[in-house]
Amino acid sequence: MELVKENIEKEREVYKTDTSYIKHWHGKDFAWLLAHIKRLERVRPDYIINYGPGDGFMWAEFAKLEGTPASEFEHTPEFIERITEYCVNNYKETYPYAHGDWVLSNIIINGNKIEMCDWDNVDKYPKEEVLEKMRSDLKSAFGDKFDPTSI
Repeated sequence: MELVKENIEKEREVYKTDTSYIKHWHGKDFAWLLAHIKRLERVRPDYIINYGPGDGFMWAEFAKLEGTPASEFEHTPEFIERITEYCVNNYKETYPYAHGDWVLSNIIINGNKIEMCDWDNVDKYPKEEVLEKMRSDLKSAFGDKFDPTSI
């Protein structure tokens, strides 16, 4: 198991195995993890492998998605349109839940298949709040190339 990301502020580490990612959370109670898993099982039941309490932390193991983060692709107009369309459609598919963090590193592309990873923020949010956050994240990713009226 290899440590691939550590966020001291959020008290979280992410580890990678050959087939999965394992996330450790410190400073949260097990009730939070159970509620999080319940929400995630509604929108991505195939994503969760296992979860439980650890010694001073909680953990969850998630399926490793094959592909390349969207952050590594050239920001052509066609690519921006494809990602925007995907984000909007993903929200329609998971409604009333939303992923909540549409940064390009959370969008994995494998050929014609696009998937979201890192579902830490999945929850029910007011629709306008979701769309505004999505616009903000995509504007941050694509800058002036992104048209916020496309959402």
